[in-house]
Amino acid sequence: MSTLLKQDPASLTTASVDSPLSLSQMQTPRDDPVGGIERRARLSRREFEHEYSLPRRPVILTDATASWAARRWNLASLRERAGHREIEYRGALAKVRFGDLIDAIESSDPKSPAPYGRNIHVFRDLPELADDIRPRLAYCQPDWKSTRLLPKHFGFENGLEEMFIGGRGAKFPGLHVDYWGMDAFISQLHGEKEVLVCAPDQTPFLHTDPDDPLSCPIDDFDHPDLERFPLFAQAQPIRLTLQPGETLFCPNGWWHTTAMPGVSITVVTAQWCRGNWRQLIEDYVRTNRATRRVKTALVANYLRAVGVALTLRDRLWLGL
Repeated sequence: MSTLLKQDPASLTTASVDSPLSLSQMQTPRDDPVGGIERRARLSRREFEHEYSLPRRPVILTDATASWAARRWNLASLRERAGHREIEYRGALAKVRFGDLIDAIESSDPKSPAPYGRNIHVFRDLPELADDIRPRLAYCQPDWKSTRLLPKHFGFENGLEEMFIGGRGAKFPGLHVDYWGMDAFISQLHGEKEVLVCAPDQTPFLHTDPDDPLSCPIDDFDHPDLERFPLFAQAQPIRLTLQPGETLFCPNGWWHTTAMPGVSITVVTAQWCRGNWRQLIEDYVRTNRATRRVKTALVANYLRAVGVALTLRDRLWLGL
């Protein structure tokens, strides 16, 4: 698959697709958001806003979860504290006992991987663990999902943190862009997670379906079917390995998917903010205008006004 990633052999700005590198092995320039992803620590809120959030640049934050007790999670401790809980996870047909999922993950094998427990609502389904992921990531504050100015039917609550837990051989179903314009902070807490990302300018090579423009139908990036997906030969994906204690800021618009070489526990924090507000409005209009044209236009205009008000608030309150 090395032909899929065109790069200067002398450059280490992009991880090789043949041999994924830990970001600790990479030297990434500060001014290259496509060919390399930086690892940063001790960023101020303002630095993060202006260097990454507004320019829509991904970054690895090495100390964002430094105060989280969740960095000590493992399967045994999760089973002891919350194994009795009934949980929901995306892709499951019914609620399951969290302890049973953990048992399956312990014996997961690449040839027969256990179910991938994804999008588990921590505060709702695993309240014993809630304090372990507080305080909320500083780079997510303030999160515009929590504003009372939002229409009630949007229905996103403040503090939406979701657990993703899987074993050897588990993987996310496919390369995708998150819905509703949200940015994702992918905090790796236990084990490693292999991540593949594609910049927004790679979209023309991903053979997306016009009816589902936020998902990619290619299901094997190690051995892509180039007869079926010929444009993918021109794509320049980036692979990296997320280590425990690292948080990947994945701005909306960046394609991403993940795979687990071993047991992996992750918490993903979703956010609306000044950087992605326009994308939220675009997604809302695209999804609703065919059936509710007038209402959609009114709501979109209202959301634009909310964005102006919240931007002014953030500039005055946080100096952003």
